[in-house]
Amino acid sequence: MTMPEVDRPVRAALVSPLPPPQGGIARWTAMIQRAAVSSDRVDVAVVDIALRGRSIHQTTVARRIAAGVVQVVRAGAGLGWRALRRRPDVVHANTSGGLGVLRDLVLLAVARAFRIAFVYHIRFGRVPGIAAARRLEWRLMRRVIGRAAATVVLDAETERAVRTFAAPRRLVRIPNCIDLSVLPPTTPPTGSRVLFAGWVLPAKGVEDLLAAWRSVDVDGAELLLAGPCEPAYLARLRAATADLPTVTFVGELPGPELLALMARCDIFVLPSHSEGFPNAVLEAMALGRAVLASDVGAVAEMLADGCGVVVPPADPARLAAELVALLADPDQRVVSGQRARRKAYDCYALPSVLDRYEALWRQVSGTVPARRPAVPGVPRSGR
Repeated sequence: MTMPEVDRPVRAALVSPLPPPQGGIARWTAMIQRAAVSSDRVDVAVVDIALRGRSIHQTTVARRIAAGVVQVVRAGAGLGWRALRRRPDVVHANTSGGLGVLRDLVLLAVARAFRIAFVYHIRFGRVPGIAAARRLEWRLMRRVIGRAAATVVLDAETERAVRTFAAPRRLVRIPNCIDLSVLPPTTPPTGSRVLFAGWVLPAKGVEDLLAAWRSVDVDGAELLLAGPCEPAYLARLRAATADLPTVTFVGELPGPELLALMARCDIFVLPSHSEGFPNAVLEAMALGRAVLASDVGAVAEMLADGCGVVVPPADPARLAAELVALLADPDQRVVSGQRARRKAYDCYALPSVLDRYEALWRQVSGTVPARRPAVPGVPRSGR
């Protein structure tokens, strides 16, 4: 590896999706990209791997494989072009597992061919299960982990699984972050509006939530579901909830509009079956909302110390009981929301988390920090 010149920003090629659609990883990518523009310490170029126009319900293996091949070709070619044109110091690749692991192997090969340090960022919460079962998905991931300069995880369970079942060169746990500067004004969460925000999919616990809502008999309570959804699946959900006038499907919203809607709601609910470190929960915490979410991934860590309520995944009865309890206790919603907001500001603010990425990128690439501090709000030239 060639030692980069002294006293300049560390250059990172970030292989990750950008919006649209407004998924959690895509919003994280856009946030890191925005922060880098006003930084003299990091220079981030995104290799966008979002597959737009693809059905979010891949119903056949052939369609999934075809989409995966397209993504592998795009990602590999995009990274190769970045490597030739910009000579990044580090490649930082996000992974959600599945067939995407094949893309990860290609990205690793491209980075090694150009002698660029490779950071592997695991963004999903299924790792303990697939590692213990030694599934093919995990065996391929383990190859990437063993050859990457560093592996980043989001939660303690994934960290333990990677240490136990793989041999990482360097393993670090870095949480997701929140850009506090873009948050809209809020009001105390004393009303009865409940919001779900995310991909409208069975894996996000949407059907569990709708089943639970049938048991929520609270005057004035309403449930909003915001996020992208395949038309055929949305039609099924609308038909199944035709007798529930308190349920509204909002559709996908741009980031600022989604945050504004979240700020006007009183309870945020995310009953997912699997998560990593969900950005939507972090956004709700930073906005001081009462949060109710499944105990998956890093959620229990995020909502510890009275910052929210966790329930077992795929348990509509327990979900309904906790919803009713929160709707009946506005004081508890306010207290929980205040604790969550403080934790988000203290632990997950974008500048401090970006500093940790910078430190990692410099460690694995050997770059030396720039001496001049960043000037807030002033973009660097040449971006």
